[in-house]
Amino acid sequence: MIKKENLQEFIKYALIGFSGIFVNLFFLYILTQFLHVYYLISEIFAFSIATMSNFTMNKLWTFRERLNDQFVSKGSKFFIVAGAALIVNIFFLWFFTEVTGIYYILSQILSSAFTLLTNFSGNKLWTFRKRQFI
Repeated sequence: MIKKENLQEFIKYALIGFSGIFVNLFFLYILTQFLHVYYLISEIFAFSIATMSNFTMNKLWTFRERLNDQFVSKGSKFFIVAGAALIVNIFFLWFFTEVTGIYYILSQILSSAFTLLTNFSGNKLWTFRKRQFI
């Protein structure tokens, strides 16, 4: 049975992740189309910017923590989880674009779907884990 608190956190996390997709797509498009950066390199920068935004919003809203509460420690964990998700994301972005011939922006949208559960699970269980006392 899924706890109500976990479901609420997942919904908030997904909403922030959805907004992060727009941040990511914006920077991916700008870097690729206007600055002529190779789309996979653009994605690394776009993903990083979106991750910083998502970390701040998740810390404050989803997991209800003060921004300065273990900022470096939790930020490091969040970026490690995001780094693993970035590897998965880059693979699927490349696969959808190069192998199936899908436009890179649509490929990125599809790739984002593969990272949601991984990101939420990693961050819920490690980054924003609430201490349990016996």
